[in-house]
Amino acid sequence: MNDQELERKLHAALEHAAPDDVEAVLARLGPQNGEIIPISAPKRRKRILPWIAAACLALAIGGGVAGVRYQQANAVASVVSLDVNPCVRLEVNREEKVLSATPVNDDANQILDGMDLTGTDLEVAVNAIIGSLLKHGYVDELANSVLISVEDDDLTRGAALEEKLTGEISQVLESASINGAILSQSFATDDALQQKAEEYGISQGKAALIQTLVDSSSHLTFESLVGLSINELNLLANSEAAADLTDQSGEQESIRSTGTASQSGYVGVDAATQTALTHAGVQQSQLDYLEADYDYEDGRMVYEVEFGVSGVEYEYDIDAATGAIIKAEQEGQTIQTPAPGQTQQPQGGSSGTISSQEARDIALSNAGVALSDTRELEVELEADDGCYKVEFKSGRYEYEYEISVADGRILSAERDD
Repeated sequence: MNDQELERKLHAALEHAAPDDVEAVLARLGPQNGEIIPISAPKRRKRILPWIAAACLALAIGGGVAGVRYQQANAVASVVSLDVNPCVRLEVNREEKVLSATPVNDDANQILDGMDLTGTDLEVAVNAIIGSLLKHGYVDELANSVLISVEDDDLTRGAALEEKLTGEISQVLESASINGAILSQSFATDDALQQKAEEYGISQGKAALIQTLVDSSSHLTFESLVGLSINELNLLANSEAAADLTDQSGEQESIRSTGTASQSGYVGVDAATQTALTHAGVQQSQLDYLEADYDYEDGRMVYEVEFGVSGVEYEYDIDAATGAIIKAEQEGQTIQTPAPGQTQQPQGGSSGTISSQEARDIALSNAGVALSDTRELEVELEADDGCYKVEFKSGRYEYEYEISVADGRILSAERDD
């Protein structure tokens, strides 16, 4: 038997072992409707590879961290305001990067003109602003005060930033040969203070300073102080008019002062004291006590001079700019004072007719301005009025005086900003 015959026999055997019985099977199933139902093989579910899942998780975490960092970089942590008369408001983040620089008043537009401080370091921005204030004449020897205010709900961070900026600005002023006077303060967000600042069109820093002065005084009012310059507020802050500049707990000062505010625009406490003593007809050797300091009365800066002689008390208000006597009282009784705009014979003045040069010197002495610091100085004799008219400019101020030809008395004095 060869291979082919063997293959045929095996084929026949298999056919007999598995007979074709389809008809019998269908008969047992019963009637058929002819519908064919396809049966598909089940699909295998794909498994997400572990490394893909890990990558997605890392991406989610990384995106979250990046989002937090972006939010922190653009979140305002502190608000710094720099006041002279122009005021600039800086919003900074936790890294002390400037987020925005905003002029609070019209004068500040000139200070920020041409400067884009967004994204710069706070110290760089402050240097640029102080430099611009110096350039435009807002900070000089006649008005040398700067107010630094830091608003930060983290009081420790705010105090540290306040101290840092005080040192930075002191160095800038010193390099410009300005004997600067810096007031600084830090405080948390205060809605009531913000409302007052918006009402009067001033910075929240200046509003905080004024409120502190008002709280420490028995007669100063917020409304009366709004129009004062930072230099004038500085003089008051360091005077007996506001002797206790502490917070409510009394544990720390709420306003810190560095340097001495300029008094060049005023007659000086010694001259004001002498005016009061001369008017009262007493000598300094007769005094039981003497107190003299700045105050603010009836819309003007004054020297409040108080002294006693043989148990009798005297109180004077002397106009700080002109030296005129505003008020004179003796034991509560009003003393007759010179006519409005008049003052006593200037110290060092001469009797009889004075020269135009003497009139000039009287005006300059009263203004506290050196001849070398003046511009556009003019002295004219007005014979009909019996006076010399003296006009000059110094710093950002304009001065105008009328000096009596007969005795050198200051008949009127004006200083315009």
